[in-house]
Amino acid sequence: MIVFILVPGLYAAVEQADDPALRGRPVIVGGDPAKRGTVTSVSREARARGVTEGMETRQALELCPDAVLRRTRLKRYRELVAELRELLRADSERIEELGLDGTFIELAPPGDTLARAAELCVRLQAEFGVAAVAGIAPTRFAAVLAAKHAGPGGIRRVTEAEVEAFLGPFPVDEIWGLGPSTARKLAEQGIHRIAQLRLLEASRLAELTGARANAFLEYARGADRGRLAPKLRTRTLSQEQTLDEPSVDLRSLAETIETLAERIGVTLARERRTARSVTLAISYLDGTRTSRTETLDAASSDARELSDAGVALLARTHAGARAIRRLRLAVGGLERALPGAEGRQLRLF
Repeated sequence: MIVFILVPGLYAAVEQADDPALRGRPVIVGGDPAKRGTVTSVSREARARGVTEGMETRQALELCPDAVLRRTRLKRYRELVAELRELLRADSERIEELGLDGTFIELAPPGDTLARAAELCVRLQAEFGVAAVAGIAPTRFAAVLAAKHAGPGGIRRVTEAEVEAFLGPFPVDEIWGLGPSTARKLAEQGIHRIAQLRLLEASRLAELTGARANAFLEYARGADRGRLAPKLRTRTLSQEQTLDEPSVDLRSLAETIETLAERIGVTLARERRTARSVTLAISYLDGTRTSRTETLDAASSDARELSDAGVALLARTHAGARAIRRLRLAVGGLERALPGAEGRQLRLF
């Protein structure tokens, strides 16, 4: 079974996660209303007021005048998604990305897929402050629809026996690659739902939809099978720890960083890679976040060096003065270790 993890209204969700004052309030991410800007993302609260992606920002603010308008911060959204996917990779055999807001995963056995997918959604909320939903199904297409229509529980599973019945009621324009003009052509023939499309003979469907008719039929029948793309080696590695109690104790925080560095060092050694940079990201008790990065003198996989760099970065934050609830240590600039080098790549001079 394929699990699809989706963060609805990703951009708005990140804005709410980064600014606790926005939580529970309608948030719109989009362009300048004075320049006919458009909405790129909306929070659940704004969506409930009729605001949708793609409408003009001016119109959105008329529908929801008390909404908070934020400009797009694509770099920040990508940064959080990279962290989020690191968490998903840790428990997955394979992973495949769908845009910024969606991720397909195949969970490593054993265990109940439904329970583990629900646990991942809970962790994403707890550790990153974003609400995720999950769809579980035999195919990517069905898994995406299951996530989008997960309902109040935030998770929907579609079994092998249920997949055709589940897909049947959806409009034909939900099928990937089936555009508005093709949907109109089908509507002229009285075909509005996926179940109706399935009843067409392949030759007749080809007349109406062209060269992609077979692909459309596979989606409609839940037959678009195939494993996810193999899990790719990442350009970064990270470990994070949510503290049992928010802390201002620098010694305790340094010990946590040392533990995270040891875990990363084990992974680097196993994969025979070294890192050129270290990043420390922290979440304060009030929900605000910050990060600091240092480039190493030479690429290294030595846990002590990674830890020392992380502790040095800690000193460049408000640690000790403001309570911290979560620490994340990441290494980047990964490269293959030199043959025979252990722990650290040696400098030429």
